[in-house]
Amino acid sequence: MSWLETPIINGITPLAILSFLLLVIVAVIVARVGNTLIRRWLDEPVGKRLSKGVARSFQYVVMITALTVGFGSVLKLDLSAILLSLGIAGIAVAFASQQIIQNAIAGILISIVRPIQLEDWVEVGPLPLNGLGRVKDITLMNTVMRDLDGRIVTVPNAQIMNGKVINHSRGGFTAVTIPLWIANVSDLDRITRIVRDEADKNPNILPRISDEGRTTVRKLFERQYIRSLFGNETNLHALAPEINLAEVQGTRAKLNIRLWILEPYKRDAIVSDFLKRITAKFEDEGIELRDP
Repeated sequence: MSWLETPIINGITPLAILSFLLLVIVAVIVARVGNTLIRRWLDEPVGKRLSKGVARSFQYVVMITALTVGFGSVLKLDLSAILLSLGIAGIAVAFASQQIIQNAIAGILISIVRPIQLEDWVEVGPLPLNGLGRVKDITLMNTVMRDLDGRIVTVPNAQIMNGKVINHSRGGFTAVTIPLWIANVSDLDRITRIVRDEADKNPNILPRISDEGRTTVRKLFERQYIRSLFGNETNLHALAPEINLAEVQGTRAKLNIRLWILEPYKRDAIVSDFLKRITAKFEDEGIELRDP
């Protein structure tokens, strides 16, 4: 009997340990190669979200299968005894790593409930929000986002499940409210006309959008929670700009201009361009603005 076949721990031989390690290494290689090939084949036909989910499921199946075979058939260990001992040890570990466990459970719940998905534009609370960011990866422990400044933001999954999450992509379109102080309430009719005319000329402001965007919005109105926001209005007219008189203080008045946009990540640019256009029109028509 060679030294490779001489039992060292509970009847486990060096040969069995080497075989187990070799099995794990092969499983890791197969899992990673399979992940890459699945992403390459499925990213384009079914989209990155579903493709990544399938690839990760394949990895988990390969690794769990390899470990089960390795412990049971190669090392010849009693899996039930191992699971029992892990359960007892897990109770002690749980108290020392509650945050880790919370994030892991939250990661599993995110994959099931799916409050957010890859490529969604979201804001995560509690307040103050982390700012608008796009979901780039969802791991077991964390959600990785890239914000508008190009920074990578890593958010614990427990914060996603327990905190406030604004999912702009799921909502489909976003309202932008622009406060405006004017000198004379009698100018309200002219201001309303200017605002609607300029909004109608801007392809980034609803309801004037491209044919592709129009199709997207119509599909959104088929969702029950979207229809409930607008009552019986289930067409683009429900997204027309609104100009509301919010406050009057002596010789000045506050207006709230409400616009709807499809691309929240362009919000600052859209608002900036819109304000430049309407303030130029106000100046041409002698409409005086006031400081807040």
